Amino acid sequence: MRLRQIEVLHAIMQTGSVTGAAKLLNVSQPSVSTVLQHMEAQLGMQLFRRSGGRLKPSPEAEALLPEVSEIFRRVNRLSQNARSLARGRLGRITVAGTLALSNGYIVDAVSIFGQSHPDVDVTIHSLQTPDIIERVMAREINLGVCYGEINNSGLFIEELAKGAMICVMPENHPLANKKSIEITDLAGETLITYDDGDVLRAKVESLFEEFDVHPNLSLQVSQTITAIRLVHHGAGLALVEPFYFAAIQPPGLVARPISPVQQLSAYLIRPVDAIESAALTAFIEILRNIARSDKSKA
Repeated sequence: MRLRQIEVLHAIMQTGSVTGAAKLLNVSQPSVSTVLQHMEAQLGMQLFRRSGGRLKPSPEAEALLPEVSEIFRRVNRLSQNARSLARGRLGRITVAGTLALSNGYIVDAVSIFGQSHPDVDVTIHSLQTPDIIERVMAREINLGVCYGEINNSGLFIEELAKGAMICVMPENHPLANKKSIEITDLAGETLITYDDGDVLRAKVESLFEEFDVHPNLSLQVSQTITAIRLVHHGAGLALVEPFYFAAIQPPGLVARPISPVQQLSAYLIRPVDAIESAALTAFIEILRNIARSDKSKA
């Protein structure tokens, strides 16, 4: 049976007449009669019998009714889902960020987004910047949020937020009394920072070279959370990006900006020719609003 035949069968069952079915389907009465005749000939059985001016389903048609009704329930559900997709109320979003940004801006955005888009599935990946770029380019991820200077003609790149590198220390450390930490203040300190190859490690090294300061950089990490936990356990001071610390506000620790200021930018990245769903557009706007709110607080 073709979908059009099933549609006619369902309409006649609902209205009890060819005329009523034609009005319901907004077609002519002869066209409904023709479809019904062809359907009965194709199936080799009578589907309706005339009784008291109305068409009564035959036992065979009655046996088909549950399947026919289920088809139309699914068609209606499909229509509802299509309307929801158009309004950004249904679908799937996959977003990736560095660990710091995933646990800061992205988590905040997902929490707000979920309240207004409860039927949209969201997946968050925490990855390093090169991996985020690669997977966004491969269309495995809808949206990336990462650091660094990104030059890629296949990506739409938008600055989301600005920050500056910070020095994290125990709140009772002598340097905690200062509003900002000079690089020369760190001479002789045990410092925790990122390992070789990280986009932020180069900023740290260039600072010490410029001021000819030689701190103890024996503790190297790949994630900001590891550095902050090491500071908590008294292993040293950490030179890290600011976003994760601001998101978790760890008790017993304070953060001070580095002087001279080392600016960092967080970027939204998307494939240049990707067509955004309504849900993704709404999610991106929430991210932007969170970043703008942080700027206004600063």
